Amino acid sequence: MFIGGVSKLIQGKIDSLTPGGVFLGWVRDTELPDACHVQVTYAGEKVAEGMASLFRRDMLQSGQGHGHHGFQARLLRPLPTGPAVVTLHVPAHGASAPMQVDVPELEPPTFERVEDILHQPPGWTVADVAAQPGCLCPEANCARLGPARFTDAVFRFVLGRWPSQPESAMNTQSLAAGRIAPRALLLECLASRERAESSFGLPGPFDPRFPFTLAGASPAIQAAA
Repeated sequence: MFIGGVSKLIQGKIDSLTPGGVFLGWVRDTELPDACHVQVTYAGEKVAEGMASLFRRDMLQSGQGHGHHGFQARLLRPLPTGPAVVTLHVPAHGASAPMQVDVPELEPPTFERVEDILHQPPGWTVADVAAQPGCLCPEANCARLGPARFTDAVFRFVLGRWPSQPESAMNTQSLAAGRIAPRALLLECLASRERAESSFGLPGPFDPRFPFTLAGASPAIQAAA
């Protein structure tokens, strides 16, 4: 669904409201890879808010950006059980759209466990990126960073380390001479034995360790899921 905005083209949807009182959905700025701050309002009152930064494998697989566009927004107060019209709002862009949700019989609120608070949400896997390498915009990043820095970025992203001097020299020369494409280098590292034996988790686009730049590197996708 498209959300009417004043300056950006925003897509988003509320998928459901859980019995625990959490809105599940996604919001995506098709022009920028940034996480969107979202709010849900009911009868003109804000009833939930969150950040659309959670990984959604279905979005990545359908080619919608890097896939980290999901949100979970907990209700600030109960809503009447049954069908309800709420508004999904993206304050930074002045974008909003009414949406119908089914409000279930809500469960009594419970305290969150420490384990749940500290639990890391799922992120993309080697298989995810290998199937959709374009989500990292390798060609645009190589052109922007240059062969040497792009080689550094690929090793840091995939293996969690800097390349050795021989690795850096060989891959930099191969990229510069066109003997290997940026995408092929990325896929080669993802398929390496070192990666298969590594426990290093691939950093997501909002992780400080993420070495690539995604803004403006790929065209906006206009089709809503």
